[in-house]
Amino acid sequence: MKTIKLSLALATAFVAFALIFSACSKTGVNANRDTVAVYMTDGPGEYDSVFIDINKVEVKVDTTVYKKEDGRCDKDDDRDDHEKRKDDYGYWVDLSFTPAIIDVLSLRNGVETKLGDANIEKGTVRKIRITLGSRNRVVKNGTSYPLELQNETNNLLYVKLYNKHRHHAGRGSSNQKVWVDFDVARSIIERDGKFYLKPVLRPFNEYTYASVYGKVLPLEAKAVVRISDGKAFNGVALPDKYGRFKLRGLEAGTYTVTVQGLAPYKDKTISNISLTNGKAIDLGIITLTQ
Repeated sequence: MKTIKLSLALATAFVAFALIFSACSKTGVNANRDTVAVYMTDGPGEYDSVFIDINKVEVKVDTTVYKKEDGRCDKDDDRDDHEKRKDDYGYWVDLSFTPAIIDVLSLRNGVETKLGDANIEKGTVRKIRITLGSRNRVVKNGTSYPLELQNETNNLLYVKLYNKHRHHAGRGSSNQKVWVDFDVARSIIERDGKFYLKPVLRPFNEYTYASVYGKVLPLEAKAVVRISDGKAFNGVALPDKYGRFKLRGLEAGTYTVTVQGLAPYKDKTISNISLTNGKAIDLGIITLTQ
């Protein structure tokens, strides 16, 4: 088991785009085979680090005559998938993942990490399953706390996929891409000095979802960037050491971005940001004043 913590220097190297489950290209693939790879990205929370112990990553592949039916996995109950490797909705394929403890907070503002890949039969990837270990922990204000897992399917995390979540590299391509955001802000609950992990995983397709990015100055403001659609969605971004931030995997719609800095800096709000699927909106340099 190894521990992975990506530095902010590495984060800036990938600052153009960010966290995910994705697919990589391969050569020499049989016409009846596909390739699929999984990458991870993070919707950050306001902690020093969040270490997630990942033991295994799998995908469920549907090769039946119903494989082109979107939403087929609606009827596929996650709660009994651990009892068998195959059912009417597909079969499980292991990705080439090396067990690791990953600091998901290092995966932000365009940084992603590859969890593994596999060569699969031509079909539809219906689900992603992540098996967690017991060494999950959060670091807040320099102190490390254990994360107690609270999940309906125990240590198995399931992500259901629909057409809007999958990307094919091109007509006839055998490479599939899916991004999955580990939403730390919504996944960790603090109560009476204890921390609980109720994982919220949000799949998206970078090519059909929207994103916003920009830069917050001065750096001394230690800003937090929040985005909301005024309904059910609220996201958080923590700018890197250069003040740059990016929020990905957003549905088309109208959003409000609020940038909050430490006192004496005043908050700044940008309203009526219209996002279109497949487009990235540059908010430019946002300067906080005292």
